[in-house]
Amino acid sequence: MKNSYPILLIPEKKGFTVYIPDFDINTQGKDLTEAIEMARDAIGLMGIDMEDDKKVLPTPSSLESIKTENNEIVSLVDVDFATIDVVTKCAR
Repeated sequence: MKNSYPILLIPEKKGFTVYIPDFDINTQGKDLTEAIEMARDAIGLMGIDMEDDKKVLPTPSSLESIKTENNEIVSLVDVDFATIDVVTKCAR
């Protein structure tokens, strides 16, 4: 299943902190590109854990529902859980 989840990118002195509200998790990256990549990985890993535990994946929030402060960026990250699951099972 493929979905797009909103992320909040928070600029830091070096890089970005990323908050993923639908999963209530954080990650970080040294630049914008790495931060987005790390967000995709974090969502994928959390989603796989949830599926393994027979939990329902959260429905993506709307971009408008994400509150920002100065200089924070809201974006979407697409994740294909079917592809991640296949890769994870092959690696086991």
